[in-house]
Amino acid sequence: MIRASLSVLPLLYTGVFLAAILALWLLYAWRRRQARRRGWRGLAQCRLCAEWLRHDGSAVRVRCPSCGALNETRQTFNDI
Repeated sequence: MIRASLSVLPLLYTGVFLAAILALWLLYAWRRRQARRRGWRGLAQCRLCAEWLRHDGSAVRVRCPSCGALNETRQTFNDI
């Protein structure tokens, strides 16, 4: 058994509580980042008119409905 004096227990409790809050915050931030990346999947931006285009993900090139320009799609968004 671990021996601890009565004055150390509040510090130990506070440390465990803060560690749990930090772990939950990191999990929330990670899940939010993953959701954000999933939201960017299937989007391309037109190089002429800067309009955002939605595509099915299998297309390498997408034609803009506004200006008719042929645009290449990005497969990953690592800068997000």
